[in-house]
Amino acid sequence: MTSSRSRTNRFGFIASFLLIIATLSINYAYGSIIHGKIDNRIVALVSLVCFVLSSIVFLQILTKAIRKRIIKERLGVGRAAALQFIIRVFGFLTLLFVTLDRFGIQIGHILLGSAVLGIILGVAAQQALANFFASIVLIVAHPFAVGQQVTLVSGSLGGKYVGKIEDIGLTHTKLRESNGDIIKLPNSTILVGAAITVHKKKKTIKHQSTLN
Repeated sequence: MTSSRSRTNRFGFIASFLLIIATLSINYAYGSIIHGKIDNRIVALVSLVCFVLSSIVFLQILTKAIRKRIIKERLGVGRAAALQFIIRVFGFLTLLFVTLDRFGIQIGHILLGSAVLGIILGVAAQQALANFFASIVLIVAHPFAVGQQVTLVSGSLGGKYVGKIEDIGLTHTKLRESNGDIIKLPNSTILVGAAITVHKKKKTIKHQSTLN
């Protein structure tokens, strides 16, 4: 059942990607939706609609696959959901800009305004962005996983922390100490200045004795 679903998702991923390329190529080949012959405009409009639909399907399959992969690697359900949302937002924004461009709407001013707004937000949320990009590096480096027992030592974190990784978010990592307290540690600080020790699970050997 799982392998069949995986093959279906793989086929949908490839098919939707090929449809994106084909429909966008047809749309550019037949020119503007607003100007030109009516036949060319109809073909351009239909191809654009197919491009939008196939792009949505492609984004859905891609982000679900990324989320499953992150959860499988035990990198945190919260991080998986947040990363899925961010990829979809960027994907839909790109899709919106391409669609507006094909309708003949000038997006230069929109992009310029978005760039200025991005710079302002980047300066205002510098620390949050640092934690976000640090979480991306932690995804790639994978120094620890959810459920593992670790020791984090860092002067910038205020000393030594020992506990179980509860969740790895886009800004903070949750660590549950032996007394049950949950500590949220910034990802950027963990990445830059923490010595990480991952403890292996100890095997418990049960001895059974029988009395005759």
